[in-house]
Amino acid sequence: MDELDERFDDIDEIKDIYKHGLAGGFSGFIYYSEIRKFFFKHENDIEDYLTDQLGDDHLNEWNFDSVNDMIQHMVWSTVECYCSWRIDDAPLEEAA
Repeated sequence: MDELDERFDDIDEIKDIYKHGLAGGFSGFIYYSEIRKFFFKHENDIEDYLTDQLGDDHLNEWNFDSVNDMIQHMVWSTVECYCSWRIDDAPLEEAA
């Protein structure tokens, strides 16, 4: 979470991710090389976080075309859940 707190310090960017997801392209989470670097640095934390947020059953239901697809999905889901938490946790005037 510390790295995400550091990266996502703009509430407007957090709102955009909350509303539209990461598919629109956000710096540091666009290219497979960036996504893989983040994933392998935080692999255990990502798996634990997604299990806590979505449950074991949800993770087992995902289908992927490749390992890169799985990694991207896990990283993007983590960031999107994080942004949702940030919006829920933000003061009302910032979240609006």
